[in-house]
Amino acid sequence: MSPLEVNRRSFLALLGAGTLVTLTAESAAAGTRSTTVFGAAADDPLGALIARRRIMLAGDGSAASVPELAGVLEDMSAKAAASWQAMVRPAASPGIWPDLPLAGVSGTTLSGNMGVTFNRIFDNALAYSTAGCTQHGDSALASDLADALRYLSTDIYRAGRSAVGNWWFWEIGVPRKAADILVLLHDVVPAEVRTALLAAARYFTPNPNWRGRGTSFAETGANRTDKSLSCALRGILDDRPDEIALARDALSDTVRGGRNSVFGYVTSGDGFYTDGSFVQHGYLPYVGTYGVVTLGGIAEILGLLGGSEWDVVDPNKSVILDAVEGAYAPFIWNGRMMDTVRGRAVSRQAAPDYVDGAGAMTAILLLAQGAGEPYRSRYLSLVKGWLQRSSEKQYGLPSQTVAKSLLVTSILGDDAVEPAPAPVYTKAFGDQDRLVHHRPDFSAVVNISSKRIGRYEWGNRENNVGWYQGDGLTFFYSPTDPGQFSADFWPTVDPYRLPGTTVTAEPRANGATDGTGIPRAFQAFGGGLALDDRWGIQGMDHLNHNRTLSARKSWFFLDDKVVCLGAAIASASGHEVFTTIDNRSFAVGDVPNVRTDNRNRRMAPDGEAVTVRRNVHIMGHGGYVFLKGENVSGEIDVRVVRRTGDWKTINSGSDTGGTDEPKTRDYVTVTHHHGTDPAGGGYAYMVLPNVKHSVTFTESDAPTVEVVANNDRAQMIRVAGEGLVLANFFAAAEAHGVTASGPCSVAVRTDAGRTTVAVSDPSRTQSVARVTLADAVGASVVEADAGVRVVSASPLTLEFALDGHGHSKRIVLG
Repeated sequence: MSPLEVNRRSFLALLGAGTLVTLTAESAAAGTRSTTVFGAAADDPLGALIARRRIMLAGDGSAASVPELAGVLEDMSAKAAASWQAMVRPAASPGIWPDLPLAGVSGTTLSGNMGVTFNRIFDNALAYSTAGCTQHGDSALASDLADALRYLSTDIYRAGRSAVGNWWFWEIGVPRKAADILVLLHDVVPAEVRTALLAAARYFTPNPNWRGRGTSFAETGANRTDKSLSCALRGILDDRPDEIALARDALSDTVRGGRNSVFGYVTSGDGFYTDGSFVQHGYLPYVGTYGVVTLGGIAEILGLLGGSEWDVVDPNKSVILDAVEGAYAPFIWNGRMMDTVRGRAVSRQAAPDYVDGAGAMTAILLLAQGAGEPYRSRYLSLVKGWLQRSSEKQYGLPSQTVAKSLLVTSILGDDAVEPAPAPVYTKAFGDQDRLVHHRPDFSAVVNISSKRIGRYEWGNRENNVGWYQGDGLTFFYSPTDPGQFSADFWPTVDPYRLPGTTVTAEPRANGATDGTGIPRAFQAFGGGLALDDRWGIQGMDHLNHNRTLSARKSWFFLDDKVVCLGAAIASASGHEVFTTIDNRSFAVGDVPNVRTDNRNRRMAPDGEAVTVRRNVHIMGHGGYVFLKGENVSGEIDVRVVRRTGDWKTINSGSDTGGTDEPKTRDYVTVTHHHGTDPAGGGYAYMVLPNVKHSVTFTESDAPTVEVVANNDRAQMIRVAGEGLVLANFFAAAEAHGVTASGPCSVAVRTDAGRTTVAVSDPSRTQSVARVTLADAVGASVVEADAGVRVVSASPLTLEFALDGHGHSKRIVLG
């Protein structure tokens, strides 16, 4: 049997469709197996589930025969060797590792050090249990780990102790790691130690439905899923079938009639929305981190309990199955999870975008085998496409176990799976104020905020300088520079100069502190629409954190460009106000040639800024064309800036904090200066990602986009040759023959004798919006969404009954 065939068999064993894992003599011989647990008979269902979980964590032994995973096993071995050598042996106060004291410390330091300690023990236990690792089956390591767990169960993580510091470690992080450690070391850890650790987990998290030991705060989303998995493992390990059933039922929230079920849609707060949005912590798009945890946890529980008497049979599981393509896939770009949905995780040195992308992909692979058709084939096709387009190494995805890496080698080696092509569509998510725009040569997305969606999240000393991440931060992803936001971007970028934002130069304090928070925006208008899955509109009525700066901002997403407008920029802060058009990061010394106003420039780091009037082009990356329009004023310049920072400054969290090692990057910074305390400034520019300089110059000489309105009431563009008009109305107004009854986004396309109109209300302040088109073609209805009707034919007046969630309605007239 070839290594790839062994690997594929392992893949199917991991994801077996509804049957308990059956270990053949061959697979049992591949690693250290207990005749009690890993040879579990049919009349020992709990033993069989322990066997299944161990395979889900450590694989079935076949990884050692897969050449592509040799480097992964070497890395695991080296990490475990260094960690083991540094252990204090025998385990004693103040801690198991000198750099993680557990005695003589308190609060967040104790909880964080405890969490990292369990993480290190897990890594060592995984190396002990994984065939191909140097430590595999090493009895000395097993003895040291059992001794460490005895100390922890007696002195640190024990029932009855007060939970100090960050509650998450006591209720979620440690119970999850402890359970998996006990699975991996089931025949090594003494029964009394196992019992004590599980009793502590039960004490701090008695019921996965609730926070803490009470019943007043219901868990949602990722936290509910994490607690359910830990509870299920606890029940399996401690011979408590009632806890396995409790865990299964908590996913569906049977105690509250499904109110917080992970298999249900929500209309407010945390969870999945029908439009594909996923919100966590009440106010933030979070499918990229908490959503990945949710998906991974659900996939693992379904895989663990599938085919057993505790199988999850909730009829609404289709919510999760549909979410893969509706909620997750739109934000995965060539294997990377877009930072727009990663919240404070952007500040985590060990978890750049491709790590969360890897977590999502392996979760989807875990879910695939038991999902049935047509989901399974589509999932595998999506993941294979992402893997093949990824710029990161394909085998041994970062921060994923060998068992999950086996899934990757399996899918890449399966010729029957056709890789999905890169997406080309535009999709709006009204319930999380996001729109993603995928084109053949680039993808783009903007972070906006409103009364409903927060500016950014800080918490437990993470994302300490994320002040302006929700103030219009604009991401462009291009195959020419796939690592733009993962190559030390966040610790080195000027936090006052995030691309797309309009801010003041008022100094801000580093936010490193305990606790968590999501600063809310003040205004209602935030969102937009997508027209025919091809074009998009986003807008934001911007009022900054201390109400000293206001602006109306719009983004219009077209086939090969994004047009950005700003108007009514006013400030009384006493500080300079500026819009950062872009702040592109490059390795030191690798800044490409820059052209401004069609001229080559020799630009050195920290040299003089070059003033520009018409365009900027960064060779190999794209161009910026400055458009004419009302209220456009101020000076634009470009400069190259060398910046040095470190990850610890932006994240000093106890378990996710970065190092203080200096990181340096060179930035090409393009800035529109509005002066100090402007009274009505504005800007208008287009971004042309991944185009040649000739395209930039042609657009600059003869723009294909006309700015027809850019003021405090309306921002509108007209696209030559497309019959396309896109607009944001911030109040009742008329512009270029389009009249809106109130705040709304409007898209009008006239083509081949038909007029298509789409309308949404990003402010969610109107139940009905009326739009009048002075020059519309055709008045008979070809098709229309529910709630859309023609009020008048001359002039053409349309009425749109809206749903209060910022979703658009569409009508086609002929």
